Amino acid sequence: MDWIEAQLDDESIFPQKLGAPFPSNFKEVVKTIFKRLFRVYAHIYHTHFQKIVSLKEEAHLNTCFKHFILFTCEFGLIDKKELAPLQELVDSIVVPY
Repeated sequence: MDWIEAQLDDESIFPQKLGAPFPSNFKEVVKTIFKRLFRVYAHIYHTHFQKIVSLKEEAHLNTCFKHFILFTCEFGLIDKKELAPLQELVDSIVVPY
């Protein structure tokens, strides 16, 4: 998460000034960010989901994950093979990917 924050704060990757160009490797950087964020979701679902359920917060997690996956699929940000740890859940959200 620290690495992702550093990338988001880096103005050479995410320019703040209107009209400033994005780098030529912008999509690759964004893909790496999304791949790492997906791994956070996978960890939460595999390791902490029962705690999320006990707190009655699974609807919030599922909604955030659904938006994340739909955005990811819309812009092709994660390769299908990378989604394997949560493939069942992904398939229930987006058919087919």
